[in-house]
Amino acid sequence: MKNLKRSILALCIFVFFNVTGQTLPEVRFNVMKDTMDTEKVSYEYLLGHKVFLREGPSKKSKKLTILDIGTKLILTDKSQNQEAINGIRSHWYQVIVGEKKGWVWGGLIAQKALGSQANYDVKFVYGLESFKTNDEGVWEEKYQIRAFKNGIQIDKIVFDGHQFQPLEIKNIGNKGLFNVEDILTLSVSDGPDSISEGKMYVFWNNGKFTYVANLIPTVASTYTKSESFVFPSDMEGMKSTIILKTKITDYQNLENGKITDNSSLLTSLYTWNGYKLSKKEVAPIGSNDIIVSTGNSSEL
Repeated sequence: MKNLKRSILALCIFVFFNVTGQTLPEVRFNVMKDTMDTEKVSYEYLLGHKVFLREGPSKKSKKLTILDIGTKLILTDKSQNQEAINGIRSHWYQVIVGEKKGWVWGGLIAQKALGSQANYDVKFVYGLESFKTNDEGVWEEKYQIRAFKNGIQIDKIVFDGHQFQPLEIKNIGNKGLFNVEDILTLSVSDGPDSISEGKMYVFWNNGKFTYVANLIPTVASTYTKSESFVFPSDMEGMKSTIILKTKITDYQNLENGKITDNSSLLTSLYTWNGYKLSKKEVAPIGSNDIIVSTGNSSEL
């Protein structure tokens, strides 16, 4: 959240509050003030596709024009009240689009926008998609990433957030892999007060998104489990291979009250064919599914 120091930025933040005992998300942005230096104006980008620019802050207001996905917006004001759509609460924002001025609901504005490293004409926008109860009465958060080119949507992926809170999305390139153009990572935690952080991986290739993995740490009273990927271009990487490292630590209570841990590291090898991960059946001797004990070790 270091960008909050720059108050001129129209930075999106998530705020959570309780309504009838449930936690509902709010999407909120800062707006540009009339007294701001116009040379320091920052922009937001439209998350939705074919969105109406309206005369006032309401779905009943007159439609002025239709905006394409990724449209560049300058936010100048916001409505006094919020509106809830698909379980997401947000203000309406007065925006400037070229020479036009009108209102757009904040839930249709991207929380993050970034570009493809493989094709600079392709861009990605990210944000909340919905927040609602499922058939079992459990509240579910859903997030979305959309890809577009020249104002035309190419693909969209929606995935569950559950209790996790996405913190940051990055494009880390293809990391030396064939048949993948961009790897998008989302940093997530297992709760609002958790210090354990994992990553979700979405691959972009040939005009399609693929949800690949959700490597979230598990913390229990008797053990912890963490997972991470090593890609070909990483220091420990292997050509055309994704290495999955899984560390499991078992905690053991001794009679004298001291607690020791016994850790093991499991290494598995995978390949990516452009559509899915497949576990390698043939690998160099000693490299596939290696379990290494790391507990009670010392270095001289």
